Amino acid sequence: MKKRTLHFGFGVDANYVKYAGVLMTNLVVLHPDRELHFHLACDGIEANDRHKLEIFRKIYGNVRITVYEMQDQLDALKPIKADAPTRLNRSVLLRILLPQMLNIEVERMVYMDVDVICLQRFDELFEIALQGCPVAAVLDTKSIKNAARLQLDSGRYCFAGVLVLDLVIWRCQKLTTQMTEYYQQYNSKLNMLEQDALNAVLNGAFLELDKRFNFLIEVNNPLMAVYPANTALLHCVNEAKAWTKGCLPEIRELYWRYVRQSPWCDLQPVEPTTVKAAFLAGTTAELQNEYEQARKYYVVTINSFTKHYQNTMPQLLETARQECMAAALAERRGNMQTAVRYYGMAAKHFMEQYLRDNPELAGR
Repeated sequence: MKKRTLHFGFGVDANYVKYAGVLMTNLVVLHPDRELHFHLACDGIEANDRHKLEIFRKIYGNVRITVYEMQDQLDALKPIKADAPTRLNRSVLLRILLPQMLNIEVERMVYMDVDVICLQRFDELFEIALQGCPVAAVLDTKSIKNAARLQLDSGRYCFAGVLVLDLVIWRCQKLTTQMTEYYQQYNSKLNMLEQDALNAVLNGAFLELDKRFNFLIEVNNPLMAVYPANTALLHCVNEAKAWTKGCLPEIRELYWRYVRQSPWCDLQPVEPTTVKAAFLAGTTAELQNEYEQARKYYVVTINSFTKHYQNTMPQLLETARQECMAAALAERRGNMQTAVRYYGMAAKHFMEQYLRDNPELAGR
């Protein structure tokens, strides 16, 4: 008896199609004996990426790819609120739009963010009974708090980064319509945009998955990149991703193994986009004895915070100045290891003060 096709869905803007391609490669390598159908919802797509998707199809004979260009559907929705985190853009809304686009014959889909690394096969997610729920997902680490924020009487709130969807129930309950209507009405108040809209409509009506199917890591933070042996999927939270410079070596190698096997093998790591990510990149580089890189990212951190605190924290600035002077002296003496240690101390003092000033960022 032929095994049924596994359907996976992703939603990306034009800049993230390449990362979806690497994830698709990751999934194909893990499931060489299964027919896979990738559903790629796009807010724009470049000709070069279209060409590479065609190459991908030719390389892997067990794959189908359907591209859905959904700019018109996104244009019809209200813009995401101006103060949304910079890492979010309107393509996140494709998570709730894509399910209605699939052929009615497709009964189950696993939807994933593309900033994940898959470690194990996902046959189990296509076989588990959802017990009448339209969605299975991992419970949010702040489930009670987020449920209270949305006034959900269920008291339950899930992460939306990995979703197992029963599309029969989804269609029957017209969940895309319900969620988009909720988003349209409350978008200016939704901290987590489409994830809030999904949870508000579901109101706890989801099957809880074990967190090994959506295990959160910070790829450039040694304290937040440890995971259990049975983990099926690593989800790169916050601004730094597996393709960001400063990623821990063990995570970097996991990811670039699939980059090298994909048509996007010319992919290049990108620079950190936040001060925290730059600081952690410096820390990672120092741990690997990559002193030039560590100096580079520590100095970026120091310069940014010096500007931020120039009129408010004279003692902090003086402490950092003394440490930078010690670093410069060590550099002149040719002792880069010591120089980096002093630069790191200055950067760390700034970062610690910033987290004290902004405690809500401590876990991000």
